[in-house]
Amino acid sequence: MRILHTSDWHLGRTLAQESLLDDQARLLDQVFEAIIDHEVDALIIAGDLFDRAVPRKEAVQLFNDFLARVYGKTGAAIVAIAGNHDAPDRISFNAALQDPRRVLIRGPLRDRPQALVLSDVHGQVAFSALPYCEIFAAREAFGDVGIASPAHALAAQLVQARQHVPAGARWVVTAHAFVEGGQITETERPLAQVGGIETVPSAIFDGAAYVALGHLHRAQDAGAPHIRYCGSWMGFGFDEADEEKSLTLVDLGAAGVSKITEIPLTSPRPLRIVTGKLDDLLAAGRAPGALGADALIKAVLTDEGALIDAIGQLRAVYPHVLQLERLNRLAAVGPGAAATTADRRDPVKLVASFLDAVRGRVPDDTETSMIDEALTDLQSEEV
Repeated sequence: MRILHTSDWHLGRTLAQESLLDDQARLLDQVFEAIIDHEVDALIIAGDLFDRAVPRKEAVQLFNDFLARVYGKTGAAIVAIAGNHDAPDRISFNAALQDPRRVLIRGPLRDRPQALVLSDVHGQVAFSALPYCEIFAAREAFGDVGIASPAHALAAQLVQARQHVPAGARWVVTAHAFVEGGQITETERPLAQVGGIETVPSAIFDGAAYVALGHLHRAQDAGAPHIRYCGSWMGFGFDEADEEKSLTLVDLGAAGVSKITEIPLTSPRPLRIVTGKLDDLLAAGRAPGALGADALIKAVLTDEGALIDAIGQLRAVYPHVLQLERLNRLAAVGPGAAATTADRRDPVKLVASFLDAVRGRVPDDTETSMIDEALTDLQSEEV
């Protein structure tokens, strides 16, 4: 059996107020092509389908259209769960209309704890979908006030799920969790309340032939090769710039996972960080073969002095500069900022601070004498 593992689509996401929805539509095309090209038997979406609990209507429409295309034009089954960014009830909307032979989409814990059972030449494969749930929701669903962490909540789901796995079937678990040892990026949201324990041990999945995880945005194993994060399909922060994104293709044999392949994704607008002096970056951007006009840019400037409309100048060359960072910017820039750090009771120090901010050095002895003389003359005139 061949499984395509995806997660963390975050449909409707923005980056520095730049909409990523068109980029995500093009990525959905790549997912669909992978299903066709690799003759996928089951598509898994391991949570965070949307970026917020109340997603944009355009994001919902994009998701619904994609599911309809997969269901209508391929033979692949669909398994999806709510992640910590999703509203469970919205994910399970129209659940009664799902084809129980091919579709298992779970939001709230109350919906369809049964496995989706498929078959191949080696026998049955049971897919369990374990949506992310808050602690209090898990306590209510399982009638257990002792549930106090994501690990407890997930353990209760696994106990329930095992009851629906046919004897002898290979078990594929889909979950949205932070497994111990996982490498995070700057955009993941914590899964526990402040002071709580948000990680779960990989041993909790004992007995599963494959565990398709969502939540962490970097593709990685989680304690064992068959327990895996596929990673997000695009970068959502500049700490993921230049990181290759992929889908995870899993071949399941008679005894479990026989092969795992990463299918590269092409980002419509890759994240890039450019570093250097303003003039050098402008020249590099105008040169033949420079970064494409569609790249989403973070510019890190190493200039020390004051700059005039740096972001405007950069956007004339790099249209999608979303962030600007000054690496070597002086602590005080401009007369107003200088005045906040200088001793206002000493006019000589105040002027010296201003000159240091504007030109990058304090007055020498000759200049200090000139400043002192000018200030003395002003004081005499005031008297």
